[in-house]
Amino acid sequence: MRYTLLVTILIMGTSISAQQFRAGVSFGVNASQIGGDGYSGFNKAGINTGLFSNTKITKELDFQFEINYSEKGSRKNARPDKDDNDFFLLRMPYIEIPLMVQYHKKNFTYEAGLSYSRLLSSYLEDENGTFEIEPQLNQFSDNDFAFLLGVNFSFTDNIIMNWRFNTSFLPFRKFDSGSNELPFDSGMYHHYVAFTLRYQFLGNL
Repeated sequence: MRYTLLVTILIMGTSISAQQFRAGVSFGVNASQIGGDGYSGFNKAGINTGLFSNTKITKELDFQFEINYSEKGSRKNARPDKDDNDFFLLRMPYIEIPLMVQYHKKNFTYEAGLSYSRLLSSYLEDENGTFEIEPQLNQFSDNDFAFLLGVNFSFTDNIIMNWRFNTSFLPFRKFDSGSNELPFDSGMYHHYVAFTLRYQFLGNL
């Protein structure tokens, strides 16, 4: 009798926990660019993958925590057919930690939040080959802080498509000249659009 009661309590506790706490994995791609590098267009593709967990605040609101591997940067391809030999590539992989508030409406979930990213490495290349920023110039910061906006569509309780826009609100590298084109334009900023497929293996929507 005692063991039956214990098993019943454990099953009930697991069920309640699953209703309040959900977790899963995500995998997708970033299309990124850098404001301030002189090139435009979301031409740099990169991986966006990680883990997420969320818990209900109210019936319609959730709080979501994530830890992701996110490749950001910039790319400009040469076009010799148009006498344009200018090539540029900047790869910057990060560990990214988004904190999101989500609002549910039928199969859609709208989200907004902030993220902190820690730089893992950087790679620079132009038409002359690989290069590094000279030591006397401003270097890339190890930290990036950003705003996020996104929307999710739930195909099932467990399979979710996410579209998200991420933009830095602090520069990750300041201009060497120290001059600003605009009062808030003080350096280089990440911008990317992410498309990820999420699989929720614990809990239901």
